[in-house]
Amino acid sequence: MRRVRPTCTFISGLLVATLLSTCPLAEAAEHELLTVAGKPAEGPLDVFLGEPLFDMQVVFEGNGDVREPYLAIAVDGTLLAVRNNQRQLRRSEDGGQTWGPILDVPITHSDSNMIVDETTGDILSVRMWDTTDVVFRSTDHGKTWSQQKTTIQPNALMKRWEETGEKKRATKADHDKPGTYYLHANASESGVTLRHGKYRGRLLVSATFRPHAKAHPSDREPADAIFSCALFSDDHGATWQVSDFFPEGYTEEAALVELHDGRIYYNSRSHSGYYDKKLARQLRPDETLRREAWSDDGGQTWKNLRVSRVLPDGGGYGRGYGMKGGLTRLPVKGRDVLIFSNADTAGGDRKKMTVWASFDGGMTWPIKRLVYEPHGAYSSLVAGRPQTPSQGRIYLLFEGGPAGQYSAMQIARFNLSWVLQGERTGDGAVPDWVESAAGGKSR
Repeated sequence: MRRVRPTCTFISGLLVATLLSTCPLAEAAEHELLTVAGKPAEGPLDVFLGEPLFDMQVVFEGNGDVREPYLAIAVDGTLLAVRNNQRQLRRSEDGGQTWGPILDVPITHSDSNMIVDETTGDILSVRMWDTTDVVFRSTDHGKTWSQQKTTIQPNALMKRWEETGEKKRATKADHDKPGTYYLHANASESGVTLRHGKYRGRLLVSATFRPHAKAHPSDREPADAIFSCALFSDDHGATWQVSDFFPEGYTEEAALVELHDGRIYYNSRSHSGYYDKKLARQLRPDETLRREAWSDDGGQTWKNLRVSRVLPDGGGYGRGYGMKGGLTRLPVKGRDVLIFSNADTAGGDRKKMTVWASFDGGMTWPIKRLVYEPHGAYSSLVAGRPQTPSQGRIYLLFEGGPAGQYSAMQIARFNLSWVLQGERTGDGAVPDWVESAAGGKSR
């Protein structure tokens, strides 16, 4: 049974803004920005500064098949690391210093995403592709999971297809049937609870529209191109609405964050290159770079499409089909400090795992720092929550380990001061308010 909580409540004498509030104290709640755990959703920048910090440890090992990393961070600061191709999860309650035993979880390949509902504390994963629509839900910060039915509501184009019979939505088992399309959230970065503006409390996560299930996303005719999109829920995951499509096709495996003014920044992998070597051709310069767009209506529509000037769609082995990257926004009040991760190889081999920092909501990315030189592939990022054991740290889970390709997943922990000691990209500048807060140590 889904729990129902009041829109305003008190925890230990503190007013908790549940982010869906319609009570007279809504304006105050906007300033409080506390999660249901009674912790601030956002705080000061300085907790991510100080002396540069970095460490790294292996959290999953295997025999060349350690794939599909996903991170989430519960409202109490508990970290959840998922190796989804083996349905495995590990938790850390001490800010990533130590990790608990491997737990079997239902989050697995075909759909893989996590959304932390900051108004209830629940953690959700939406599954659409190889089964009927369901939500996996944890009410205890990832220790146990239950399965619940959910409803995915199509966008306007999908409704028209259904009404005319042009295309019908199907599951992966029907991939050979003509006139079908699929929805999935495979390789989506963690979703978010919107904190600002008229849509606060909405759950939002990136997703993919895919005609046909069989061909590689790159090797498709234009009419069969896949498109990034998003799913959003205004009722804690009981129902979900599909957003309009991303403005460019051959996109999927995307990430999104909410900015401090309520706008959404969306960053997507591009598959505009080729996978089958028989289709080899000279790539355009843009085919090794990420795609970006923004939303000002809570993730319903996407506009201002841009090919990133500096963020690589790394790991296409020279064929321009990219790979999943990580993205997170530091929980800093009134600022939009974003961290992105990917292989810094301009579409080449899957190695040189690197992080980039933006201080203006993704408009520029002036600094980057190498995390791991050898093999590094899919990655996922989260930022520590204020007043929890995770505070002040950035967490990067990625495919790659000491024994070579897909031999392990490692998690790196670092702070913004460590990133600021990296290499300048020439794409904008680190602003004075960051330099002064860091004591000028990034120069």
